[in-house]
Amino acid sequence: MWQGLRKALCAFLVLSLLAPGASFGQTQQVQGTPGAPMTPAPGQIPAPIVPQQPAFPGPVFPGPARITAGSDYRLGPGDTVEVIMAGRVETTRHVAVVSADGNINVPPIGTVPVGGLTVLEAQRRLASLAQPLFRFLELTLSLLGTRSFEVTVSGEVERPGTLLLSATERVHQVVSFAGGVTPRGSLRNIVLLRNGRAERRVDLLRFLLAGDVSNNPYVTEGMTIVVPARGPSVTLSGTVARPGEYEIGENGSLFALLALTGGVSVQGAVNEARLTRIGPDGKKTTMPIDLTVALKPPADVILNAGDALYVPPLSVIQDVVEVRGAFNGTGDIPKTVTAGKPTLVTRLELAGGDRVRDTVVKAGGAAPYADLHLAFIERSGPSGPRQVIPVDLHRLLIDKDETQNITMQNGDVFTLPVAEDRVYVVGEVKSPGPQDYRPTLTTREYIALAGGPGVRAKLNAATVTFPNGRTYVMKDAPPLEPGAVLTIPEVSVKWWQDYATILTTLASLVTAYTGIFILFGGARDIQKLNE
Repeated sequence: MWQGLRKALCAFLVLSLLAPGASFGQTQQVQGTPGAPMTPAPGQIPAPIVPQQPAFPGPVFPGPARITAGSDYRLGPGDTVEVIMAGRVETTRHVAVVSADGNINVPPIGTVPVGGLTVLEAQRRLASLAQPLFRFLELTLSLLGTRSFEVTVSGEVERPGTLLLSATERVHQVVSFAGGVTPRGSLRNIVLLRNGRAERRVDLLRFLLAGDVSNNPYVTEGMTIVVPARGPSVTLSGTVARPGEYEIGENGSLFALLALTGGVSVQGAVNEARLTRIGPDGKKTTMPIDLTVALKPPADVILNAGDALYVPPLSVIQDVVEVRGAFNGTGDIPKTVTAGKPTLVTRLELAGGDRVRDTVVKAGGAAPYADLHLAFIERSGPSGPRQVIPVDLHRLLIDKDETQNITMQNGDVFTLPVAEDRVYVVGEVKSPGPQDYRPTLTTREYIALAGGPGVRAKLNAATVTFPNGRTYVMKDAPPLEPGAVLTIPEVSVKWWQDYATILTTLASLVTAYTGIFILFGGARDIQKLNE
């Protein structure tokens, strides 16, 4: 009998060693919208397991990864959101699903309509409703899961059909899921249908080349994306920024097409361009065209199907300088877009003795969004590598420091970059990285845009570093400005979770050593009994 008990105990300890974590599982309750089904709808992530009303400060919930969505994403029925309310003593976390009528239930606030609001707008609404109930409260709303629905893609795509998609997908992503546009398909005239009626048309080429997000909207429930056949096209060749064949735009403007594709290279002879056109009789005719005159507003060239524009390179070296970046320009100089701001890329005639200030005046002056401190000149010498000469236009134009007013040389490239328009949120947040600068947002709202504080975030030790190098504690910091860095440090110890991990590890070690002792010690006892 003693020997049988020993064998049973040994078998139990061996099983414990093979699965040491089996005895440490915990059951937790889930908070959510009352009456919501426990089984998630198709396309939704299941509601996370969270503790009920913990009695310790700070947001320390190990929640799932947040959904990354743009600032124009609007909440709708089926979306799952997380609301964290941090007070002086305790922090509560509620997970709610937006109901069919666009509401969420957040105790003790109650039912709040959020359908059609962006995540940031919904957070502000909740905060305004909670303010009369709590004296000290920090409220953060994050998107956990999105609704899903079917979207049909048809026309000139590689794999037409119906796809089950999340509400965070955009038209370009959906077309890519369908294999992309075929060589016969149109990028500039994609039709979005709803209930069989055309809702709008989008130009994906404008999104791809110019970053125009308005031409890459979110998909919505019941949408059908139709990619029609490719429309009339023209060819750009020679010293243009992006040679190739392009569909004619909605208004057929050559000026608009060149602005979209990057314009003419600095090595191009814009006054000696040639336009080849197919006549009514099918014959091709080539005509000279001076782009500096033909494209000067309000003049323009209206393109026809089959047109081909050729811009030859400069045949004679001229005394010119190239200016790029955040200059105001003049009425006869076309502009491009860099980081969402109008910028200039053009060549200017260089007169003898011209200096930096003269070049800035010829380029129309520095734009309000220019970073005057970071201008520079690229210059090629008679031999050796190209050199970069920094120029501080703030010292030259504001402080009247003539040491920065250096003489320009033939072939110089003068660049004035666009000023930084981002605020960087780094450290213990869910989605660290740059956020678009908006003067009306507070530091708390920038943290919300970065997904909210992380598990080990220590908000009372957060700091803000400004572009001039000065650092402030977050609560004492002045209003944020472009280029500021908001740093959220992490706590060194979470007493309840860290100590639980340590005790679990020690318990596993004790169990292991006890099992080994019984196994080997028991074997020696049995051998002695047999003797």
